[in-house]
Amino acid sequence: MTSSTSSLGRKTPAALLILLGVGSASGACGSPPEDQPDPLEGPTLVSGSSLERYGLLVIPRAGGVAQFRSIESPSTVRWTGRLSLGSVTAAHSLGSAVVLRRGRQLRLYTTSPVEAEALLPDAPADARWIASPAGGAFVSQDRILAVTPTGAAEVTADGAVHWAAPAAGDRVVALVEGADGPELAVWEAGQSRPATTRAVGTRGPVTLAGWGRTIVTASEDGRGLTEWSIPDLEPAQGAEIDGAPSALAISPSQHRVFAASVDRPRFVVIDRYDWSEIGSSRLEAPFETLRPGMTGDRLVAWDGAAAWSARAGEIDLDAVPGEWRADLPLALPGGAVLVSTARGLGLLRPDGEVDAVEGSADAWWLPFRWGRRLPVASAAVVPEDTLEDAEEALDALADSVPPGRIGLLTVGRAGRTSNRTPETSDDPAPGDADFEDFEEFAPRPQPADDAAAAPLPELPGGFYAVALSSRQLAALGQMRQLLDRSGYSTHVLRRMDEANDIWYRLLVGPYATRPDAEDAALELRRERGIDAWVHEEGDRAARRGP
Repeated sequence: MTSSTSSLGRKTPAALLILLGVGSASGACGSPPEDQPDPLEGPTLVSGSSLERYGLLVIPRAGGVAQFRSIESPSTVRWTGRLSLGSVTAAHSLGSAVVLRRGRQLRLYTTSPVEAEALLPDAPADARWIASPAGGAFVSQDRILAVTPTGAAEVTADGAVHWAAPAAGDRVVALVEGADGPELAVWEAGQSRPATTRAVGTRGPVTLAGWGRTIVTASEDGRGLTEWSIPDLEPAQGAEIDGAPSALAISPSQHRVFAASVDRPRFVVIDRYDWSEIGSSRLEAPFETLRPGMTGDRLVAWDGAAAWSARAGEIDLDAVPGEWRADLPLALPGGAVLVSTARGLGLLRPDGEVDAVEGSADAWWLPFRWGRRLPVASAAVVPEDTLEDAEEALDALADSVPPGRIGLLTVGRAGRTSNRTPETSDDPAPGDADFEDFEEFAPRPQPADDAAAAPLPELPGGFYAVALSSRQLAALGQMRQLLDRSGYSTHVLRRMDEANDIWYRLLVGPYATRPDAEDAALELRRERGIDAWVHEEGDRAARRGP
């Protein structure tokens, strides 16, 4: 990790040209829209999801509990962790998941109540992390461990790996030093040998684009950019940037390519739909790293000695104080940048002033999106009228309802307690716990003769939107998978009606208030055609029929 400290004030490099304002353009890569809209930035980039679902996951390096903090006010703690973690060597955000490293041991944590913790293959001691829009990859010599929020894939290349990433369709892509020079390679899901390779004239930089369906590299003449399709690795459109690229990045909206070139040096903003140059700036030194912000309206860059902040449409760059770390500085909405200085954490405002941020600098500060899927215990109950019925029901739910687990965060908001939250065993002291220390909540099979008298499961208290009710447990499986993949937190509740018939409800939630659950039900009706209604856990009276 390289670090550097610069002046706390705001300054502009002397040799800057104007970073041009952003304008609309027609045309696109693939099937272009006739009237291309401006790229989404800031809060509009996450329209359809509240900014409250986006924030900063704070992981103590020396051990302790995680916190989820406000993206707009990093001193504000929204959620407090319950799981006591040991020391964390490194932490990497995957958007809606996080990879924690402890020595060579890797663990994947997601916001799912079902898949809260997963063991990954060990990382080589010298493995480096390469972040990408679809996840990231640990790379060491010829070995690649590609990681996404839903899993990992491990492949071995035929030469040293310069760059790698997980791509759409559970593929792995890489830039490899082949026998005859650098080449791009694509592995199909589950395959140990590349399905496609293509000789190229560059050893980097590389970025994934098109939502994991294309790769952007330097062009063959080294003076521009070329986009390659995945998995065919056919060259598509590109752009001239009048110099060999030293760093590449893609905006969160996948609309823009940010490129820094060596020769002048120069920083360029490219529209990925028609590959037109929409902004440029002269630099005092070429950028080595470009790190887009969470909402696309600002990015930070590192030139080997100092950090800078840029925003599309502005006429200059801003100096960023403090050290350059694997996680900081980080551009936040509204033009602010979270920095780590000798005086601690700070929030660099657009006017150049630095406000102190309450929190430990000795922690990993990761951009994180928890979505609608709350990190709480999940439980499912299967019909146990006979052992045969129970086995069939368990088979039907094998892929969607494994035992629930408590993840990094709890359902309780900071400063608020609830006696409805499932209890865990006593947490070990911070730093003493291993990654295996978590609490499991799973249904306990009852004897077949006692099935009718078995108590209903205890779910987290609160309000739920009921998405489906059926006499057949297996009928809930497909809808549950669809909702899970969309980021909803789903639960299955078994209940008995007045005729002593067993029904199964597919619940979404829990939500702290009835209006929140009503909003979720309205969203399900409006966006998915699901005739949802509200159920309050704790009062088992039927809210509407079965």
